[in-house]
Amino acid sequence: MTDNTNLLACMEVFIAVADSRSFSEAARRLGVSQPSVSRQIGALEENLGVRLLQRTTRRISLTEAGEIYYKKARKIQREVIEAGNAISDFKKSASGLLKIGAPIGWTEIKIAPYISEFMAAHPEIELDIVATDDMQDIVEERLDLVLRVGALHDSSYVAQSLGKVVLVLCATPEYFKKHGKPLVPTDLLEHNCIVFDHSFQWAFKDQKTEQVIEVSGKVNTNMVAVMIAMTMQHMGITLLPVQLLREQLASGELVEIFPDYTIFYPQLDVKEVFVLYSNRKHLPAKVKAFIDFYRDKI
Repeated sequence: MTDNTNLLACMEVFIAVADSRSFSEAARRLGVSQPSVSRQIGALEENLGVRLLQRTTRRISLTEAGEIYYKKARKIQREVIEAGNAISDFKKSASGLLKIGAPIGWTEIKIAPYISEFMAAHPEIELDIVATDDMQDIVEERLDLVLRVGALHDSSYVAQSLGKVVLVLCATPEYFKKHGKPLVPTDLLEHNCIVFDHSFQWAFKDQKTEQVIEVSGKVNTNMVAVMIAMTMQHMGITLLPVQLLREQLASGELVEIFPDYTIFYPQLDVKEVFVLYSNRKHLPAKVKAFIDFYRDKI
C-alpha cells in the first residue's frame, strides 16, 4: 500500500473499528459495507506487518501494537481535519454544512427558537444539529462544534465560554399550593425533588454560611428536558439553569424559591457553558458565525 490516500482511508476505518469495537458499527458510521471495512483493516495490517486487532466471535480488542497505532492515528486524523478546516478561513462569508452537537434541553430551548433568525443572517450555511445528553466526540462524530455545560475534559480541543450558568430552585404554583412552599433549605427534606443524574446533594450558600442538603424524590434522570417536563407537570421541586427557564419564570408558570442563596450541585461542575471546536489556529467562518450569533442568546 504505497498510496498515501489509501493509507489515510484505511487509518480512518481502523479508528472507527477501534472506537466502536465492531466491524458492523464502524461500517454504519462510515457509510460503507462491512466487507469493505474488513478488507481495509486487512490491507492496513498487511502494510504495517503487525496485527492491530484481536478478533473473536464475541468481541474485538486492540493488540499492544494496535493501542500504539490508535493513539498516533487519532492525532493524525485530528490534524488532517484541522488542515481541511483551515481552508474555511479563506472564505469571506460563512457557508457550507455546519454540524453542531448540543445537549437536548439546550437545543430545544436555546438553539431551536433562533434557527430561522440565524439562517436568515447566514443563508449559505446548512445546519445539521445532533442533540444528545451523551458526551460527544468532535472528531469521531465529525462535528464542527459542540455545546457543553460544565467541566471540560477534552484538553486537545479549543473551548470558548459562552457565559456563566446560574441555577435556580423552582416548582409550579400548583405544586406549592398542594404541598406548601419551603421556608428554609432544610424544609426540602419533606418535599419531592426532581434530581439530575443521582445528584442528591444540593448546596446553599449565602454571605454567612454554606450548607448541603441531601434531598430525595421519585424522579431521577440524566436528561434536562425530562426534568423540565416533570417540573411543569407539578411533580416536584427542581434545580436547573435559569437560562432554560426564563419564559416560565417570567410568566409565573414556575416560581423560584430561595433567590437569596447561591445554589449549586457540590458534586457537579455546571457553572459555565462552553462551545468546543477542534482546530486551534484556524476558526472556520461558519463556526465563528454560530458562536457570535448564539453568545447573546445563550
